[in-house]
Amino acid sequence: MKEFGAKHQLALFFVLTLFLGWFWWVQMVLNLWPQEYIIVPSSLGGLSPILTLVILQKLSSQKVDLDGIVKTAQVGRTHLLWLVIGAFLLPIIFTIGNLLNYALGFDTQLILLNPGPDELGWALLAIVPLTFFPGLITSPLFEEPGWRGFALPKLQAKFGREIGSLLVGSYWWLWHQMSNISFGLYPTILGYFSMLGQSFAIDSMFNLSRRNLLVAMFAHQSLFITFTYLYRSSSCPSIMVVVALIWIFVALLRYREWKLGLPYSLSSNEPLEKPIE
Repeated sequence: MKEFGAKHQLALFFVLTLFLGWFWWVQMVLNLWPQEYIIVPSSLGGLSPILTLVILQKLSSQKVDLDGIVKTAQVGRTHLLWLVIGAFLLPIIFTIGNLLNYALGFDTQLILLNPGPDELGWALLAIVPLTFFPGLITSPLFEEPGWRGFALPKLQAKFGREIGSLLVGSYWWLWHQMSNISFGLYPTILGYFSMLGQSFAIDSMFNLSRRNLLVAMFAHQSLFITFTYLYRSSSCPSIMVVVALIWIFVALLRYREWKLGLPYSLSSNEPLEKPIE
């Protein structure tokens, strides 16, 4: 069993993560939990990536090294630039999108903040950091060791930078869908391309930071800040503008990766060999 777990660790990660997440979220879709306790299945489903790594670490005789993955989360002056970029890039993109949508006439009013948060005024300068930093030990910690810390390096080593990111981003989108449906958010093509672009951006920031897991966690948490505090129009043209902006920034990040020879130039416990073209 341990030999099987070590040999098929990547496939097992995707299968177990989906099964464990959807096991709880299907219960939400079927309304099996009272609304006041919905946080229980929602959180247990969100734990599935890191829980899967715990299982695989035991099944693979430590070939899957969760402790080693978590230790790649680094803080220090040399990491500061990418930590700042991880925290601010995606919120800035959505803010630029709001400004463009107003300038192009897709939104009749210039709205930057969601109703509710917009009434907090300057208090947001204190509230946002208080939301951001404690939140790192929720979804970012539950998910990023799996998506970026474990799966992305292996997939990019095997299939190349773009296909590797495509596989991670598509699966990340799929994994979220049962949870989204339970909250009344149904899958759309635009939603897929938006989330895929966000995933590509996080992948690039992760690689450009020399695979600092904390940068991926910062970028992940910045999405929570974005969706909690920043206004997002529901009109199709407005969404398309934001999605286009995300992919423009992805292209810039990918160009930087290409110039630096990433991810193939990164040192790793297992060699990253550039696929034969």
